Amino acid sequence: KKYLLGEMAFDRLLFRPEHWYPDNNVEIRLSTWAEQIKRETRQVLLQDGSILDYGTLALVTGSTPRRLPAAIGGDLEGVYVARDKRDADLLAGEMRPGRRVLIIGGGYIGLEAAAVARHLGLEVTVIEMADRILQRVAAKETADIMRAIHKSHDVTIREKTGLKHLIGRDGRVTGAELSDGAIIEVDFVIVGIGVVPNDLLAKDAGLEVGNGII
Repeated sequence: KKYLLGEMAFDRLLFRPEHWYPDNNVEIRLSTWAEQIKRETRQVLLQDGSILDYGTLALVTGSTPRRLPAAIGGDLEGVYVARDKRDADLLAGEMRPGRRVLIIGGGYIGLEAAAVARHLGLEVTVIEMADRILQRVAAKETADIMRAIHKSHDVTIREKTGLKHLIGRDGRVTGAELSDGAIIEVDFVIVGIGVVPNDLLAKDAGLEVGNGII
């Protein structure tokens, strides 16, 4: 949030400064990924062809943001998720005063994005298909407080409202038709509808998975 607002440099977001790792005998391999775990020989095969031996292996593969299907406009230019630095940098180029942003999803990601956008002078609409914002992650009383704060900053929140489809022109999003039939004009869209665990590597290694590693 502070990075998007220009209040914090990227290096302040790092868990450790880059020099900490070699100073503490930690090897970092960037721009490569694990393709297979061979449990019988305790090895990990990497995409670049190299092999790592292990005594103990920790799987910390995280998750991937859910995206809108292409059939309803998810592949249009101007449709974003908010997950990593690349996403933040792309959003920074869109967040200019007076522009209109539609945020799909009234969870923490969507509401934080709404707060940043409104602070930067954008017109912000949040839609949440559930009965209320934060329904899966917070009590009703907490949601009531958060809703009141956002509305006091002129964020439009539409609960019990889903997305029917996005509208585009020349490959870029220009509007959205909502589940209640309303059509709104937008300059860009932020999708905050949850994540999918990156558990394929574990599954292929024979570990038990189910919306994450069991």
